[in-house]
Amino acid sequence: MIFTTLTLLTLGLAADPPAAPLITPRDALAQAHTLVDSNRTRASIVTIGKSWSGQPIEAIALSENILDADKKPAILLVSGLDGSRPSSVAIAVASAKKLLEKPEILRGTTVYVIPCANPDAYWGTSIETDGRANRNARPVDEDRDGHVDEDPPRDINGDGAITMMRRLNPPANDPPTHLQDPGEPRLMRTPDAAKDQRATYSMYTEGLDSDHDGLIAEDDVGGVDIDRNFPHRWPEFNPTAGQFQLSEPESQALVKFVLEHPRIIGALVIGRWDNVVKTPDSKGRDITGKTPLALDPGDTATWEEMGRKWRELSGQSRSTECDPSGSLALWLYAQRGIPTFATQAWGRPDPSPLPPTPAAPAAPVTPAVTTPAVTTAEPVPAAPAVAAPAAPIAPVKTPEKPADEDAAGWLTWSDRDQGSRGFLPWTSFNHPTLGPVEIGGFRFGFRTDPPPSEIPKLGDAVAAFLGELATRQPKVSLRNVTSRMTAPGIYEVEAEIVNDGWLPTVTEMGRTNHQPVPIIVRLSTPKDRILSGQRVNIVDGLAGAGGRKSFRWLIQTPSSEPIILEATWKPSGIYRASISGEKVTLPTEVIP
Repeated sequence: MIFTTLTLLTLGLAADPPAAPLITPRDALAQAHTLVDSNRTRASIVTIGKSWSGQPIEAIALSENILDADKKPAILLVSGLDGSRPSSVAIAVASAKKLLEKPEILRGTTVYVIPCANPDAYWGTSIETDGRANRNARPVDEDRDGHVDEDPPRDINGDGAITMMRRLNPPANDPPTHLQDPGEPRLMRTPDAAKDQRATYSMYTEGLDSDHDGLIAEDDVGGVDIDRNFPHRWPEFNPTAGQFQLSEPESQALVKFVLEHPRIIGALVIGRWDNVVKTPDSKGRDITGKTPLALDPGDTATWEEMGRKWRELSGQSRSTECDPSGSLALWLYAQRGIPTFATQAWGRPDPSPLPPTPAAPAAPVTPAVTTPAVTTAEPVPAAPAVAAPAAPIAPVKTPEKPADEDAAGWLTWSDRDQGSRGFLPWTSFNHPTLGPVEIGGFRFGFRTDPPPSEIPKLGDAVAAFLGELATRQPKVSLRNVTSRMTAPGIYEVEAEIVNDGWLPTVTEMGRTNHQPVPIIVRLSTPKDRILSGQRVNIVDGLAGAGGRKSFRWLIQTPSSEPIILEATWKPSGIYRASISGEKVTLPTEVIP
């Protein structure tokens, strides 16, 4: 595929050469294959599924020894879900390259990278349209008129970008909804009745009424929004969320991969939802009042700490609000119990300060002129001094702030640091059905996709964050195993399992949904010889940083008959201890 100037513009990049080379998703995936080819003993790449249009969805495995990749705890990185963030694919590949330079991380942990989970969002015409940035190629009848994809947004004025249209003083059948923001006339806002503001403009996505139904650009090409198609809080009445949960081959491939890799103990998703720059509100509940909208209160401390770490590593201090309903990250967190962090990877930067205003030149000094004294017969009295009337002081009017301060901040950054390339000025255009309109606004992707020069730094930050997850990963061990004879042939056995890692083995939401990978504590003694206690104990999970659970059994057994006590947690393996009478072999052996 040839990426044209139009494509670059729709990605939010100016037609002039950018400061750094543009890395398209296909370029990034080609780099991923080259990276794997040059690291065959530590990396592999496989196809885990295909998109609706047949594009491959690939996963990269990174491990100190690729043959042992599936035998170790693992961390999952997913990107490329959101078509308005094509650089996320390049960021994921850059982080994979960085991880291969860190053998200490890959020695005890496998990292799975799915760099482009929604390839239909990038291939073909979808990359040139603003409306279906997050969707796959499945045709969807958005306006329910019996036709599909017949009225997409269009670049009707040929400026190389699909932006917005505004219509001043529209007719009665098209009532106005917006006005120019008094604080920043380039931005549009809804009226504030308290300030007696009146709407004067109607707004549309740039396009035509191709199907002659009186609506503009209401049925875009495709598709289903993959990051709305997962089971947890699936928005069933959203026409882009799919006909049913996991209706799409892309979401099915991702779920299948997770289910087939039960050793995943943490995940990071690069997309449009963020839960690390700002910790989600843990008080919000769904309509039942029982299910947290984004975060269980029991998980808040974990997210606050990992959010602090992400901000420290990335330098990101801002993110945009987004509803996570039906997202991959929310499903992993709530229904798989995997601590899953979500990041937009990049937020609005601070603009450069304005240059200091040069001081006004000093007024020239007129040399004093000496007048010779005049002698008269009588002194002339001096005229009384009359004070000049004071000039009235005009009241200083505080400039009104724009209603959307975030959008105003993006405008300032565009003006000061990006040569104003992020916002196309409003220009007149004679629309074939609307008549005189103005077309302009932010370029697609300008506020979501970072400049190419930022990709290496963000790749390093993602790799460092994954390294932090690897360092803090949960690790279940069997501890304090004791055996004491309480009566002839009867022994009291005690033990405890401990989480020696910082992260919990399962999120609180996962525990609520009974979906964690359980910890199984098992005795080899036949059931009829266990006088007290369960032969097999299933533990939903352990809290992080030393969470533990104790067990006690009374067992009737000859002292010469060994008892095997095992604690199994799929991600970290099996701890085993041998008990013979009162003699205990320390549980030090870990079996993958």
